[in-house]
Amino acid sequence: MDLSPVRGCRDFLSGEAVKRGEALAALKRVFESYGFNPLETPALESLEVLLSKYAGGSEILKEVYKLEDQGGRSLGLRYDLTVPLCRVIAGNPRLALPFKRYQTQSVWRDGPIKAGRYREFTQCDVDIVGIEGVRADAELAALAFDAFQALGLEVEMRANNRKLLNALLARQGVPDEKRNGAILALDKLEKLGAEGVLAELVGERALAAGIAKKLLIEFKELDALDNKAFLKRAKGLDGASELAEFLELAEAMGAPAGFVRLQASLARGLAYYTGTVFEVFLKNGAIKSSLAAGGRFDGLVGAFSGKPLPAVGLSFGLDVICEALPASEKKSVASILVAPVSDGEREFNAALAYARALRALGVNALTDLKGRSPSKNAEWASKQGVAFVAFVGSEEASGKARVKDLASGEEAELSAQEAAGRVKQRF
Repeated sequence: MDLSPVRGCRDFLSGEAVKRGEALAALKRVFESYGFNPLETPALESLEVLLSKYAGGSEILKEVYKLEDQGGRSLGLRYDLTVPLCRVIAGNPRLALPFKRYQTQSVWRDGPIKAGRYREFTQCDVDIVGIEGVRADAELAALAFDAFQALGLEVEMRANNRKLLNALLARQGVPDEKRNGAILALDKLEKLGAEGVLAELVGERALAAGIAKKLLIEFKELDALDNKAFLKRAKGLDGASELAEFLELAEAMGAPAGFVRLQASLARGLAYYTGTVFEVFLKNGAIKSSLAAGGRFDGLVGAFSGKPLPAVGLSFGLDVICEALPASEKKSVASILVAPVSDGEREFNAALAYARALRALGVNALTDLKGRSPSKNAEWASKQGVAFVAFVGSEEASGKARVKDLASGEEAELSAQEAAGRVKQRF
């Protein structure tokens, strides 16, 4: 029997799971600081909803996991958190708008596996439904800056506007019916390079070679400009004024100057984007793929609900973020192991009381239930990544324990309150 995880999926043992939990907690704190409320939806969705023409487009729909329940209903595993959000909004027409939600759950895509890409992964989404214009877009840029500051990662946001992108395609003579295909190809510039994208534009996307070459030249020139020069060259094109306002508002909301860089070739491949699009990358380039991405999708919610509803969202990729983060200092959620020095009832009850006192003071404490020797307990705690051991015995003063710092080897006789203070200094 093969006991390894299903291909494209992973187990997370305590050390990695702790790091993921810390990153997730940091993101949730920032999301909630901006007033986003949590939402959870089922992993399973109606296949009709997932495969709807209003959903993610042909590229993503090829990767949907499909199944049938015992009642013969066609179902699928969600491939993102945006389509379920749209279903929720459409199914609850009395929701007060604007609706601000965050959602941190797994999604599944039956696509190719490579470094940093898995078939089950966790998305952390924030979305604002019901606000037109770019104020909400700018708030998400400010939120992204705060989120990565909280994570301790140096990043930059790259932004574009799908209206401007379409205007640039039109200016270079790309026929309307070929623009979505051209956008899908342009979205692969980072991965395939200019030659690879040119080959796709001319081959798979059936674009005239002359038009494709001029298109790539213009994007290369625009991408080399700073934001001021970019906006000057794009002035008068649809979407350019929105980008200018987006930059101004993002800075007013707390994203510092230079955090957002305009990039004409940024396309975002999903078909439902209608306005601002953005992606967040590490500044040091140690990981090439984006850590967060999103944009405005004004048509999607309305397509499900039957009435126009503007919306914008940003999705943080927990898996790639954790690859960018250094290993957590904490390997265990517990900070201290409380252990009786012998297996007597009196010492055991004293250890239980000491552990309860630590927990009441906000310290995560384990109790030795196995009756090991002090040396075995110290060895076990060290392997588990527990920083302290409190040995409780009859020789210690009432209510105190001999607390050992496993990193330094220092020991001291401490009350539960004193031990809690020592632990909190460390963490």
